[in-house]
Amino acid sequence: MNVTIAYAEERHAVIAAQRRCWEQKMQSGNGGNVSVRVAGSDLMAVKATDCSFQGEDVEAVVIARLTGALVDGTRTPTKEALLHGAIYAARADVNAIVHCHSPWAVGWSLTGRAIPNVTYHSELKLGGPVPVIDTGSYSVAAHQIDTVLAGFDSASGLRAVVLQGHGLVAIGRDIDDALCTAELVEETAHIAFVGSMLGER
Repeated sequence: MNVTIAYAEERHAVIAAQRRCWEQKMQSGNGGNVSVRVAGSDLMAVKATDCSFQGEDVEAVVIARLTGALVDGTRTPTKEALLHGAIYAARADVNAIVHCHSPWAVGWSLTGRAIPNVTYHSELKLGGPVPVIDTGSYSVAAHQIDTVLAGFDSASGLRAVVLQGHGLVAIGRDIDDALCTAELVEETAHIAFVGSMLGER
């Protein structure tokens, strides 16, 4: 018996993005979260809490309102659903968000300094050094959302921030765009660390 899955395209997009992060070792365990906007609505497809990026189960992706309220699914939306929704509400140009605990970006964040654009590619694509924001917690509280939003400076084109000791958040016009930004931030943090060890930066 075939069962129709609501918002199947959006759910599968989230699963594919999470798999890509897993394969590139940008996320392990069941942390992190990915979402995509459901076009023409106030809905998003977002990872459920305590689900692995490695999984293929469409039920591990739920449909929620931008407020984080569950609309379709049997599991609880990630605790970061409120942050994802706030970004979508504030930025009509954003249609996908990748939040992962990528080790080089998180490692660099412990310095408290922005990730510098140490390569020509990062300088061209990232819009400036990637801000590090200290939320003092493993999640972003409601009163901290405006601080995170301010990090995505649309004037300069900044499309990523790193939550100190936590993980990076990348936004994009679509899921591939957000993934490419997340990957570039992780690569840049890695190169910046190597350069600092060599005394080049």
